Amino acid sequence: MQYCIFLAILPKTFYILAYYVSAGETDLVYLGRVFKTGVHSLVNRRGFGNTWHSGSFRRIKQFITAELSNRWLAKMGITDATDDTARADDQSGTKRMLGITASSFVAVPADIPLVNEFPVHTLALIAVYTLATLLIWVFVGYPLLMLRFALVHKGAKKNYAFQPFFSILVPTFNEEAVIEKRIQNLQALRYPKDKYEILVIDSGSSDATTRIVERLCAEDGAPRTKLVCEDERMGKASAINCGSAHAAGDIILVTDANAFFDADVLAELGPHFERAEIGGVGGRYVVSNPENPLPRTEQFYWDLETLLRTGESALDSACLFQGEINAWRKSIVDADTAMIGEDLDMSIAIRKKGYKVAFEPNAICYEPSPTSFSEQRTQKQRRCLGTIQNIFKHWRYLFVPTDWYRLIIFPSHKGLLMATPFMFFGILVCYTLIWNPFVVLDHIFIMSALFLILLAVYLRFGPQLHRADVSTRPVKFSFLRVAGYVLFDEYLLLVAWIAFFSRRYSVLWEKIDSTRAGAEPAELNLD
Repeated sequence: MQYCIFLAILPKTFYILAYYVSAGETDLVYLGRVFKTGVHSLVNRRGFGNTWHSGSFRRIKQFITAELSNRWLAKMGITDATDDTARADDQSGTKRMLGITASSFVAVPADIPLVNEFPVHTLALIAVYTLATLLIWVFVGYPLLMLRFALVHKGAKKNYAFQPFFSILVPTFNEEAVIEKRIQNLQALRYPKDKYEILVIDSGSSDATTRIVERLCAEDGAPRTKLVCEDERMGKASAINCGSAHAAGDIILVTDANAFFDADVLAELGPHFERAEIGGVGGRYVVSNPENPLPRTEQFYWDLETLLRTGESALDSACLFQGEINAWRKSIVDADTAMIGEDLDMSIAIRKKGYKVAFEPNAICYEPSPTSFSEQRTQKQRRCLGTIQNIFKHWRYLFVPTDWYRLIIFPSHKGLLMATPFMFFGILVCYTLIWNPFVVLDHIFIMSALFLILLAVYLRFGPQLHRADVSTRPVKFSFLRVAGYVLFDEYLLLVAWIAFFSRRYSVLWEKIDSTRAGAEPAELNLD
């Protein structure tokens, strides 16, 4: 019987306790005393089971509600003398039944709202703090956690004598402006020339791309360069599978035609594959044109990605590897031709098969970032669409958190990030339901202060993570520029969700013209 009584009043008590999460300590003490004195004394009274009936459940709830109501009304100066005697008798009988005396209570200096009459306000307040906490976790909390892992993790010593054979795949479509320099860059890598090959997979180019590649293939020398042509253009994943079928190496390295590798890329990636549990390795992406305003802000995003993937790799497995530089064992994974974000899809598939994705920050890939909003919109929207598509494809695997990858890494790095526009919208809706400017301002102040404190910690220790040479020095932080970047991303996320559910997307990539020149940074320019 005591458990029935407890369950009967539990919903009401939950609403009250939920409200007082944001109340003062004195109010909590008072509320705890009401609940403890009423229910605890009831449960422990000898012989209560023979004397209590269903009407007693209502009386205990009425008592708690009335006690709080009377305190609130008295504070507001509202009284009703017409029924004082009857109410006093009823309250006195209930108190005697529960064993409550005047000494059971403490004075309450603060206003006590009638929360039983306004449960929507209470739940809205809980929702506001919950959503704001999730946003802070996604944007600052999780990066700080990964920074901690990245800074304390020493990593295994690399055996540079281990040099597996690489097959470098370069998918192309009308890349005549950049393909020759790209192949020359790959041929000049500091790695044994007999330990890698270059395969250009062309998907029906209508310009001079194939003729340029054929001329370079005919030249004597190593490494071996080969042209593979698809009959029709079917997307990057299809080109990867086509190149993998013609590859002689056990390790596949995928890159873009407009990217540019640091000379030690293969030397830095190769030793990771000596460990049997490593199924793939991602390199570090660096914007090669940070002198422009938009790419400069984009570089801040990639600096954050570097931090996250370093920490994730130390904890368990990097969430994903980058499409511009990703290496993986040919025997364990293929690209899904229906996927837009084939890099994320392959990363999840590798982890699903029991392997891990490592991150190598010293394997650097340079590539220009779009210099106009329209081009950035095209690129980012495609990135968001690919992530949403992967969440729906792999949800049965991702929603069973039996390892760090599924418990923390993927939900924090990608899962929650895709829901942030709805979190912001939910907070605005809750502000409307609360309809109290003081509560709203308190919430904004508290969460903003917490966010800024955590952000300051990140900006203080984040740049210490990797070497700060000329080519990879972190860009100067601008709060307004980054805030605008985040809002732009939130808008694109909403657009991506709409495009996903309306099926308005294609696996064929759309060329970004401003990224087809100057891939190599100035200090590495071969000319």
